Amino acid sequence: MNNPRLILPADLRLIGQDPTVLVRRCNKGELVRVRRGAYTKSTDWNELGLLSRYGLQAAAFQALTPRQPVFTHASAALLWGLWIVGVPRRLHVVTDVVTSGRSKNGVIRHVGSLEQNTVRCGPFLLTNKAVTTMALIKELSFPYAVAVCDSALRNPDDRQAVNQFAVADTVRTAHQPLWVTDGPQGPAVPVGDLLNAAEHLASRAARERTLAVINFASALSGSAGESISRAKMHQLGFPAPVLQKQYTLRDGSDASVDFWFKEQNLAGEFDGKTKYLRADWGGGSMEERLWKEKRREDDIRGQGVGFVRWTWHELRNREQFAALLRRAGLPQDGS
Repeated sequence: MNNPRLILPADLRLIGQDPTVLVRRCNKGELVRVRRGAYTKSTDWNELGLLSRYGLQAAAFQALTPRQPVFTHASAALLWGLWIVGVPRRLHVVTDVVTSGRSKNGVIRHVGSLEQNTVRCGPFLLTNKAVTTMALIKELSFPYAVAVCDSALRNPDDRQAVNQFAVADTVRTAHQPLWVTDGPQGPAVPVGDLLNAAEHLASRAARERTLAVINFASALSGSAGESISRAKMHQLGFPAPVLQKQYTLRDGSDASVDFWFKEQNLAGEFDGKTKYLRADWGGGSMEERLWKEKRREDDIRGQGVGFVRWTWHELRNREQFAALLRRAGLPQDGS
């Protein structure tokens, strides 16, 4: 499908047409109002996923704003491919006007510089990766802050290279940025940069909280679900696992598990749906991929390793997640 085109009232005025026709077409269901004063074809809109719709809303906001906005926080994180969970409900932009309203018409404004620490991503300007990471670490709860920080520390691997925007310290200009990615884009943020930024936070409580996230973070995490799992294990008092433990399978190929608990010889795996859709799984149907995963697990079990798996459903429920890990044989502090 082609990228949906925004239709603005000014476009119709340029060709001598009455822009009120857009409202009539919207009422008929032919158009969808992306933002007030910006429309697109309903057929195109209906084919978009949530992230792509969000990207079109960002483009609409930019088209209607006199000065090009600088996207930040969750909006910038999506373009950087940082691991945030879900699609934001609002756009996040930088403002240099301290007295401006923080939230209005679906846009949250964060006070900052419109010139410093910004890069271009296709038609958009956004805060750089380190600034974006720090902004989210300071605001998110510990598990979700860890997911963002883990992703910031990772370099794009081979399966993500097709989605890579970054070259050196800038973002390559592209006609249409990718709002849906397999993982982090652009070079990893040096942990030293994050630690230095944390040390300059004005509040002692903010410094300590942010440093706790950065010091806990790991570039070995493979997804947001893995990062949040590890952070919640820590909060619940379970032992720290080894990440990406490697095994050699019967056919001589290598395989890794998300988590390995040495004393219990127990492997733990987070099963998010996207795990089975990743590019590095190669071709084949979903059934073939699930069968491949079962054979992989059976092979590792054959080496005397126990297995425990969980999904977003268990992970979102504190009691269920803790109970699942205890049943698998993991000790919990205070139990």
